[in-house]
Amino acid sequence: MRMVKARWSYKGRIAPIRVIVIHSAEVPEVPAAAENVARYFATTDVQASAHVCVDNDSAVRCLPDVDTAWAAPGCNADGLQVELAGYASQSRAQWLDTYSRGVLDQAARVVADWCLAYDIPPRRLTRAELKAGKRGITCHADVSAVYKRSDHTDPGEGFPWDVFMDLVAVRVRDAGGETKGTGGDEESKFPAWPKRQLRLTRPRIRGVDVRVWQRQMRQRGWSIAVDGVFGPRCDTVCRSFQQQKGLAVDGIVGPITWDAAWTSPVT
Repeated sequence: MRMVKARWSYKGRIAPIRVIVIHSAEVPEVPAAAENVARYFATTDVQASAHVCVDNDSAVRCLPDVDTAWAAPGCNADGLQVELAGYASQSRAQWLDTYSRGVLDQAARVVADWCLAYDIPPRRLTRAELKAGKRGITCHADVSAVYKRSDHTDPGEGFPWDVFMDLVAVRVRDAGGETKGTGGDEESKFPAWPKRQLRLTRPRIRGVDVRVWQRQMRQRGWSIAVDGVFGPRCDTVCRSFQQQKGLAVDGIVGPITWDAAWTSPVT
């Protein structure tokens, strides 16, 4: 991950890491938004910073995890801070457009890595749990409400926490981490994120994308193992789904088939 060092921070920490704080960067959905925010933190006279900034296709580090960012008073000393390209004023639909789905995916990768590295449960904390010192994931709005040391409300009421937390949980689980207490179960629905060159086909294709596809097909009523391997059964289910939706029947989960799994009605 590229490093653009933030100007403002505290060297080291006075408390162990226990929370991950989600922020909206309050910048438009443009190429290189993460790089732009990182450059802002590197040069601004405003005493603010974060550990990582993300946009739809990149993540930029601004501080090492061992240092304290100036981002969310009350959870600076024990928090890891990630800035997501977008605005707190965005609606749920805007947070789920093509650009922002890329942002959510990039952020989920960063957050899942932190969960695994620091033994942080991949679950969103309630405000009561945050105040009680529990470990987990929170946001600037909740930190402001609990500690009353800032008035920020990001990432906003429209932020799709269900989508984001599922993305984090599936990445933690795929890496062999523990996901108990996420609020979901083995059959929970894992949303899609954009993959421009996505092409799932048999044989031997495997990984998180396959597992996500299998879960979604199971949600739609097909009997299919969620094992992360795109084998003969996946091929059969894919062809049946494509035929049902009037798509080209080729047994390949490309972008059109992938998107249809989340945007078309269940029949």
